[in-house]
Amino acid sequence: MTSTRSLTRTSSATHRLDLLANPLLPSLRVYEALSSELQLRRPAALLEGALVERIAAMESVPTDWITIGSGIDDLIVAILRAYGNPGNLVLLPPTDLSVARHAARLGMTPVQVPRSLQFTSDLDRAGLPAFPPNALTIVQHPNDPTGTPTTVHDAVRMIRRSRVLVVDERHAGYGARSLLPLVREFDRVVVLRTFETWAGLSSLPISYAIGSPEIIATINSAQLLRVGAGPLVAAHASLDDARSLNFAVARIKDEKARMYRMLRKLNMVRPMPSWANFVLVRVERGDPSLYLDALLKREIRIHVPDQPDLAGYFRISAVSHEATAALRAALIEVGQVV
Repeated sequence: MTSTRSLTRTSSATHRLDLLANPLLPSLRVYEALSSELQLRRPAALLEGALVERIAAMESVPTDWITIGSGIDDLIVAILRAYGNPGNLVLLPPTDLSVARHAARLGMTPVQVPRSLQFTSDLDRAGLPAFPPNALTIVQHPNDPTGTPTTVHDAVRMIRRSRVLVVDERHAGYGARSLLPLVREFDRVVVLRTFETWAGLSSLPISYAIGSPEIIATINSAQLLRVGAGPLVAAHASLDDARSLNFAVARIKDEKARMYRMLRKLNMVRPMPSWANFVLVRVERGDPSLYLDALLKREIRIHVPDQPDLAGYFRISAVSHEATAALRAALIEVGQVV
């Protein structure tokens, strides 16, 4: 769940603005639960069943509409195995490259339907590749690294052109309205969510899928991994402290807005509107490498997207007032020499 490529000339950094998980770390209740021998000795099957019931109540869906995965990548691989074939996968770049990597290992070559210049998934544009028959379409909402949401309008268009639409909401909760209502309207939609980003459980990966009973049964038949007791205990403890975690998310939302406003006031970079906990930033003046070197010298680490069409862009995550202030000071100093 961490960045696939970040600035690595230093082994550590005071301000890690390259990460995607909740920077305020897991709930203290997670540490307490994991230190309890009694909790960890509970059968994983019972823990999983109870977690499904809690998630079903939280999301207002029946329990047979939910399955648990050992991390969101586990669920995506299961979906690729269940519904994918060498030519039916559709992706919308620029987006997280992990799905394409999983697909390549399974012998699949995705059909790439590029986003607009504003990084929206606008499907009304002329010249876009056609969706293949029985398409398996996977879209992040909001998207990484651009932070752009998928509109209901475009999601419905994807559904009509696809056998299955997978909405990856791993970065949800920071402003983008969930597309979960579409699951109740269409039996060809599945929404993925995770405790990895929201609850800071990157080292204890656990996620869940919400879809029709037929889709959930198919995903279950293709899963290779089962979730261990540790991540299940951590997920239960996170839900026990959901109020504090949601407060932490609200703090990060506020800091993201503050960071965005700060970046807009600088004339050497341009931030893109974002509905995630990070902002995609384009260098408007000077050599991007100068910014990278300057930030590294000040122990500020940001993410450099791997996608060739994002050359000259950075992804910067919201963390704290102190990190935003340090970023501002560094960028102003660089701006004096570029």
